[in-house]
Amino acid sequence: MRFSSITKRYHWYKNVRFDRKIGFYYYDVHGRRMYIRHPRHFVQQHEIDWMCDNILYGHYMPKAGDQVVDFGLGYGAEALYLADKVPGVHYLGVEPQPVVYELVCNTFQPLGENFRVSPYVVTDEERVLFSSQFGYGAVGADEHGCVEVGTLPWAKFVERYDLKRIDLMKINIEGAERPLLAHIDDFSAVRRLIVSCHDFRAEHGHGEYFRTKAYVIERLSALGFDLKFFNFGINWADDFVYAERPA
Repeated sequence: MRFSSITKRYHWYKNVRFDRKIGFYYYDVHGRRMYIRHPRHFVQQHEIDWMCDNILYGHYMPKAGDQVVDFGLGYGAEALYLADKVPGVHYLGVEPQPVVYELVCNTFQPLGENFRVSPYVVTDEERVLFSSQFGYGAVGADEHGCVEVGTLPWAKFVERYDLKRIDLMKINIEGAERPLLAHIDDFSAVRRLIVSCHDFRAEHGHGEYFRTKAYVIERLSALGFDLKFFNFGINWADDFVYAERPA
């Protein structure tokens, strides 16, 4: 699933287009435009589908009428997968990075009212700063950052988006899964979670902040969820944890 720089550039030039009206790049994912910041952020559809089929929706495929809440929406590729596979699904993506938020708002706009984007960091903190980074996966809370983003505590977030039931909560927020799960004090509406832990980033020397898997397992187990794990032999993939309430 890795490509040489020459191969990657070939796919950029072949697939990525520029929307002159709104000033963003885009390419098609399951027949719909997905807007991106730069052609280098192009990902082939078979890679997106592998992630969705085997990890994100590997243990539970949402059904029509289900509510999915996606912390770490990014450009929205996994949402477009569900829009194609599951008509009638409800999808709330959380993406506080301002430029990515604007991009994914444009991606979601044609999908209708079932697909919504939230720009908030869910926290008790009144003020959160981000720094700008070329790779959106590198962006996170930064006390030296220059971009202030909006915040909402969990109870206000649930109220704002009328989340009476969450059939699947996806969390992929580059190490911030620990403070998010610690902050949420009421999981009663949450049926299932798929959480990307980031121990692999700690192993790659990015800092102990990213070593979150043990905490995620302890937290979700204490809340009464049954856990399932992955064993692909790929460090980032095997760092995911799936959790489901007992029937």
